[in-house]
Amino acid sequence: MRVGFMANFNKPTELAKITSLISKAYNIEVIYLRPKDILIKEHKVNGKVFVNNKWKTKKVDIPPFIDVVPYCFKKENREIMNYLKDKTFLSDDRTNVLSKIQLQELLRNDKDFSHLIIPTHHALQFEDMVKYVNEYSTVVLKPLKGIRGRGVYILSKNENNYTIGFKTEEKEMDESQLQSFFEDEIKGKTYIIQKYIQSRTVYGGDPFDCRVHVEKGADGKWESARSFIRIGIGQKVISNVNQGGGVGNPEPFLKANFGEQWKEIMDALNQLVVTLPYKIEELRGTHIMSLGMDIGIDRDGQLYLFEVNDGPDTSNLISKVAFLRSNYYNYVLTHLIGKAPSTKVKKKKKSQLNQELLREKNYYQKRYNLVVNSTSWKLTKPIRLAGKLMKKKNR
Repeated sequence: MRVGFMANFNKPTELAKITSLISKAYNIEVIYLRPKDILIKEHKVNGKVFVNNKWKTKKVDIPPFIDVVPYCFKKENREIMNYLKDKTFLSDDRTNVLSKIQLQELLRNDKDFSHLIIPTHHALQFEDMVKYVNEYSTVVLKPLKGIRGRGVYILSKNENNYTIGFKTEEKEMDESQLQSFFEDEIKGKTYIIQKYIQSRTVYGGDPFDCRVHVEKGADGKWESARSFIRIGIGQKVISNVNQGGGVGNPEPFLKANFGEQWKEIMDALNQLVVTLPYKIEELRGTHIMSLGMDIGIDRDGQLYLFEVNDGPDTSNLISKVAFLRSNYYNYVLTHLIGKAPSTKVKKKKKSQLNQELLREKNYYQKRYNLVVNSTSWKLTKPIRLAGKLMKKKNR
């Protein structure tokens, strides 16, 4: 049986390679493909398979399931992706994609998740920015469609002036200068304003958050791939390790920063693994396979949902993600599509798949109401051994 692995890179990724190797244990062939490799008129794909430690080109039928990253759904690929939506089962078909502010608004009305919500508003006019910084004292300005912390600012109201923070820099401004900043950097760029959550380390005052990366696994349920603390060393706004920072395991970090409260916070983070992903799926009304949830923790130990990324970076946990996805591919082929790796059964319609997914979601929400830790796996040992409190990136 065959599964597609779709990305935009010309060269197959390390994740694609490891996933391909593990999938062979289930007699599943992974074919790496890009949107431009889809041959619509022939109903074929001209992709690559990993054979004898080399990627070799191979033309095959459209796979019954394609693991696709969200970045493939670009405007120039619209015809191809619409074709695939009708032709096959996608790991995410981008139905009802929720913006950061839409997600906050929807969860605000949910009694189980409203405690995670940060007051969030549109930054359409300069007056909006002034209004909310006066109301909250400190706010964060971020692009509605931003990724990896790009273009994120922190704004504080002082006695007479304002302070703008960006990456590792701070600048004092009067109201006239602040308006010029808004006109140059914010206006017309679909920014949002969020109340600032004091999620900073006890020693050094560096911003941090907890990335909770979840994937679906062998039983079709959500599992923790890894949770890790991201610390923006020397940064003014966010814990963006791409701009200089470090990562660490939650337990020693929480013990160092929250004392006896660490266990309660850790339990709350683990509980999100088995609850929030199902809610996100429900809100979007479609199938999802991978999520990265960014959680802030204030000085009182209260959790806040900064944002949810449906195309999370896997560079810190490639082996574990490959393991979970390979197992999930087998689950999809065997249970959702009805095609075991060694058999041929007529593919179910997408409407049937969505109904089955909804039933499974309800089942696992009831059964897995306790924290479920991810299965230990040998290939993740190198990652686990790197479990110091912080590790400088690119050292």
